[in-house]
Amino acid sequence: MTNESEARGRVLLLAAAPHHSRHRLLDPEHGASALASVPAVRLLQGWTGPVDVVQLVDPGDPQAVLARLQEAAAAAGPLLVYVCGQLVRDRRQHRVHLALAKTAPATIRYTALPWTWLAQALTGRAPETTALVLDVIADQSCQPLEDDDLQLPGSVERYGVAAPPARRGPWQAPAYTVQLAQLLKTGPAGQRLADLHPVAAAQAGLAPGTTVLAPPPVEVEVPRPRLGAALLPPIPTRAPAPELVDLRPAIAEAMHSGHHQAAAELSAQWERGVLRTAGHQSPLMGDVLEVQATVAAAAGDVARAAERWTATAEHRLRLAGGEDQAVRLAARNALACWHQLPDEDGLAPLGERLAQVLQLLGRTTAAAAVAERATETAHRQGHGSVA
Repeated sequence: MTNESEARGRVLLLAAAPHHSRHRLLDPEHGASALASVPAVRLLQGWTGPVDVVQLVDPGDPQAVLARLQEAAAAAGPLLVYVCGQLVRDRRQHRVHLALAKTAPATIRYTALPWTWLAQALTGRAPETTALVLDVIADQSCQPLEDDDLQLPGSVERYGVAAPPARRGPWQAPAYTVQLAQLLKTGPAGQRLADLHPVAAAQAGLAPGTTVLAPPPVEVEVPRPRLGAALLPPIPTRAPAPELVDLRPAIAEAMHSGHHQAAAELSAQWERGVLRTAGHQSPLMGDVLEVQATVAAAAGDVARAAERWTATAEHRLRLAGGEDQAVRLAARNALACWHQLPDEDGLAPLGERLAQVLQLLGRTTAAAAVAERATETAHRQGHGSVA
């Protein structure tokens, strides 16, 4: 067994692209160089031991790439695998491959790296020791890219973007990678990829149709029941939660640039961070709900905006009371969105919540009108479903 003092961290930067392609590609070597310029200790957060960084640029042999992957995965320390290039499917078995230097449409099965090889190489890695970062163009046959296509073990954190193919043109720098490298180099030490990933995606100016990989779900610790507590093993002490990154500037930039999906993901990421560090009942959660409402409104999702504004009012009402101006503003915005909603499923429950908020704020006339509409809508829908 490898002694911890002998363990080494590994960073494998895989940059690959076919020499001949009909589509405009990322410049994979640019991406590998950008991450290689980041100090290794920042690529492997929390690791203080030695780190081996390997760049595999423009490889042509799938077996050689597999050998490098297996060698990196066998390391006892933490591992970061970066992949920049083009994903394609073979025509016979429809499996996802990473195109290599010699790959052509007719020879994918023989000249490209089967994605299952990469996934299998990472199988068996200990939890919280492995991260995969993607900045790829996904061929039309791979759109939209799903988790089932990647087939990654659950213990592997995955971040990155998969853009649709574009028309012929000059190679482009991988913008997501460039932004991520800049954040890693210039930000405070100890930043987690889970926090930087949505910021990099928001600032990269992604093309329409780009798939943004979802960060891993946040584990929520459920309190143990007190009954029989003496019979339970002690709860292990957890390391302090990392400092929360304020994503509001990145959210605003994404929203104002028209990247509504990236803004929504950023706001969801910020919500998870607030839940992890401050809790659901914290005042900061009110800011999260308000930002989510603003993002939804900017994207034209009136139903989502109405619900989020209502949730904002409910949250702030519990903490600050009905005289707080932020509560009244949230209620006004929720009511304005409510008036734009068509009579459809889900209207009645939201109406009941909004009516209760308005009633508590002393706006009895508005509360009665909302409640009446919600009741009539529920009655019509229930009557129609029987017919």
